[in-house]
Amino acid sequence: MSTSGRWVALVAGLVSVLAALAFPFAPVTRPMVTYSWPASASPAPAAIPMLPYQPESLTVSVSGDAARAVPPGTVLLSTAPLVADPLAEPLQGLVVRASSGGAVTVTSGGREFEPAALPPGSTLTVSSSIPATEVAVDSRVVERVDGDVRPAVAGVFTAAPTSAGLAFSAVGDTRFQTSPTGWKIALGVVAVLAFLVALGALVAGRRGVSDGTSLTLDVSDVPSLTPARRRLADLGVVGGLLLWQVIGPLTVDDGYIAGIVRSLDQNGQVGTVFRWLNSPETPFGWFYDVLALVAAVDPAPFWLRLPATVLGVVGWFLLTRGVLPRLAVPSVPLLAGLVYLAWWLPYDLGVRPEPWVLVGSALVFVLVERAVERRSPVPLVVALLVAGVTLAVTPTGLMAFVPLLVAVSSLVRLLDRTTAIVGIAALGLTLVLVYLDQTWASVLDSVGIRTLVGGDRPWTDEYVRYASLLEVGNAEGNLGRRAPVMLLVLALAALAFSARDRLTGTSRRVVLVTLLSLVTLAFTPTKWTHHFGAFAVLGTATTLIALDAWRRGLPDDARGAYRRASVGVAVAAGVSGLTLAGYNQWHWISSYAITWSTLSPQLGGVRFADAVLVAGAIVAVVLAVLALRRTAHDPDVQRQHGRTADTTRIAPALAIGVVALVVAIEVLSFARTAVQRRDSYTLASDSVSSLTGRSCGIADDLRVERDPLAGLLRAEGAREVPTTSPAGPTMAGAALPAWSGPGVTTAWYALPGPDTASHPPGEEPGPPGPVVVTLTGPEVAGDVVAEFRDPAGQVTRVPLDEGATQFSESASVDAPRSRDLRLDPGLSTSQTAVRLVSSPDTLAGQGFSVPRIAQLVPWADVLPPGTPAAVDWPGAFLFPCIPFSPLRDGIADLPGWRVSTDARSEAQSGYISYTASQGGPWTTARALVRQVRYPVYLPGLPLTDIASLERWVPTMPLVAPTIIRGEVEQSGLATPGPLSIGES
Repeated sequence: MSTSGRWVALVAGLVSVLAALAFPFAPVTRPMVTYSWPASASPAPAAIPMLPYQPESLTVSVSGDAARAVPPGTVLLSTAPLVADPLAEPLQGLVVRASSGGAVTVTSGGREFEPAALPPGSTLTVSSSIPATEVAVDSRVVERVDGDVRPAVAGVFTAAPTSAGLAFSAVGDTRFQTSPTGWKIALGVVAVLAFLVALGALVAGRRGVSDGTSLTLDVSDVPSLTPARRRLADLGVVGGLLLWQVIGPLTVDDGYIAGIVRSLDQNGQVGTVFRWLNSPETPFGWFYDVLALVAAVDPAPFWLRLPATVLGVVGWFLLTRGVLPRLAVPSVPLLAGLVYLAWWLPYDLGVRPEPWVLVGSALVFVLVERAVERRSPVPLVVALLVAGVTLAVTPTGLMAFVPLLVAVSSLVRLLDRTTAIVGIAALGLTLVLVYLDQTWASVLDSVGIRTLVGGDRPWTDEYVRYASLLEVGNAEGNLGRRAPVMLLVLALAALAFSARDRLTGTSRRVVLVTLLSLVTLAFTPTKWTHHFGAFAVLGTATTLIALDAWRRGLPDDARGAYRRASVGVAVAAGVSGLTLAGYNQWHWISSYAITWSTLSPQLGGVRFADAVLVAGAIVAVVLAVLALRRTAHDPDVQRQHGRTADTTRIAPALAIGVVALVVAIEVLSFARTAVQRRDSYTLASDSVSSLTGRSCGIADDLRVERDPLAGLLRAEGAREVPTTSPAGPTMAGAALPAWSGPGVTTAWYALPGPDTASHPPGEEPGPPGPVVVTLTGPEVAGDVVAEFRDPAGQVTRVPLDEGATQFSESASVDAPRSRDLRLDPGLSTSQTAVRLVSSPDTLAGQGFSVPRIAQLVPWADVLPPGTPAAVDWPGAFLFPCIPFSPLRDGIADLPGWRVSTDARSEAQSGYISYTASQGGPWTTARALVRQVRYPVYLPGLPLTDIASLERWVPTMPLVAPTIIRGEVEQSGLATPGPLSIGES
């Protein structure tokens, strides 16, 4: 490189580094939003569901005249509802209560202040902020508490007959809702342009040098890689990825990430939406902006999953064109394709970040190999840039730095002062990406709220990931997820047993990078198995290296060969058995109607896992006997007509055969379900709808029981009429006629027969719906029984507790609610009547309604597309036409509806969005309403509580506060102070 070029690269690199370092601290603007009450003379309460729960600052004033005009004990002003749903989480708000003699008592954030006397004409003022809370009378401070005792604010409420003399004002906490100023934008532009100048100077300075500077990947083939076999493998893998794009399952976090992506623009930040007070995902998650571009065009699952499939194709070509040609192993493209699909299918389809890490880490490896081969620093600089960008996707991206670490001894020879500065500049651009719309202080605050709420695991808990992988009945350790990881473990064991020091060059680096990348997983804050999806390229390459090493590492004598084959078969059979012991189980709706989703694969009652283990043990014993019969003087293995050598191929053939079987089970089971359930909802039908027009996801197929009273069955003969009561069973806002307590035998209720179906008005009749009974109160197995009578008078008894779901909306609330029990719809056609019988042991509080046949209407009739709602994360991916209620300007808008998955799933995870201990963004909004649940049905799965739809009805009439908006400019170091989730 010429002196001038070196100086240009050096100076431009330094400028880029300095600009990038200054970028997180550059000034930003954020909205300053003030909410005040009353808006009129009316004492009507105002809805101000704060997010975070406490405002940045708050001022409340109460006049002495107002305090003396009401009876002692009257709540003059409260920021928590005076009447709340007992199922909602209570809030620690601000309460100003009248006391005797014109005094008032103040409680804020759980802290009670000394009573303050208010003479006539005086004014009490409560000022609360993060540093301190003060109570003053006519500007004289009567009590001060240092520290954060700000109240939670859901709104402003009073029991006084008038709002005269009462006032409330609060500034919303908008610390994360920042926008870059012109100065910050300029710094970012300078950092990027200066780096490009430095890189250009570095490339220009290397042009013409014999070591080469081209960034083009070296795709020179090893001799055995024929174009025909490669093209066949390409067609198979790309075709498999495209098919999986259409029929493939959900991942556990698709709904979570879809919520973040679809809320990005309306919330003014890349917030977590469902927990952690909607704090930003920074310093990770820039790929959300890419997905947001897709969602802006169409948020349907098919289109949001398309980037993952594109990345899967890119990863395959990086593997076959960039990695495998560099390995000194015979190319087997079809085998590589099989192993690659074994990784991809269970882990990588969806909107999770693993496909981005997969491509980023593979690209870094190829660039590092290019730098080592050509002794060029240019690929090294680009590798540093890609590694930084990959780490900014997710903590799993740390593995992108492993190829640099493994090859560090070769790479340091390429470094000089100029290259080092340009490399640092490449890494520095990660700061521009991370802090694009956030600041140094806001990212620290975001990390702080995660620490406060918790949920992360230390590196010492890494074993949890592998324990989950082997847990039976857990989708985290399903059949598909086990197969590639267990194959990789088997490959690494084979390398340790047979290769030892035989690995050299790129092959050794691939294995070391894979091993160390597994180690880096320990430093991810969560321990889920889906992180293994980032290993599709490295895992496939390592497996192929191990297969070749096992083949080439044949012992020189027959005894050793048989002994080696025996050990290999035994280990392979054990690992294969563990793999096949998993269930073909997937997340939420993806498991419905899937073959072997509730048991391990088997035929005729014989489990594949057992058959493989037994067959492998027999073969291993036979090989061990053959080894004992040989002597040390037997001829060389290669001179025994290849028979001894062939025995060593049994173990890898068994392992690869099991992987092929697992891939076939995955693909065929989803293809079968797509065909068999084409009249109901599947991801395949959703994909077809998206390709042929606009899809609203599962909502297009769901049906809702809007009026439970419409389907009540009629009693035969004159019997005692059941009563309705607000304390009895209710559903969809209707109190149902019901009985309660022990010893009840109801009248017979006539069933409609095969000609009467539950269907939306105006539609063709479909199959009859299930018989539904709504229960409330404590649930005891077998306490209430449904008796069905057939035309011959024979009676069939069905306990109502079968399939019962206790519906509670929060892990911290365990109050019984009305719940529907659905009985086989075939009973309504084959039987003539039904009655209910409660046992003598039935508890007095157990209520059970008149049976009914649900009368259903389309989901869109109840919740039209475009209606905002609070959508719980487990199912948010499948409701693309429901916009999320905004979370911005320091409050959560109060939606009219809540949408979730089935009640059982909701009780496990959906509650986090409404619970303060989890930083749920809708906790304060939930405190303002009671939930009215509407039963939801999916054609083809009439007995499954597939989704949850609840109307949010305010517990009292609410008005809007007065809102004043402004804007403030602040440095990247400014923060209102630490966040708090308060006490529940």
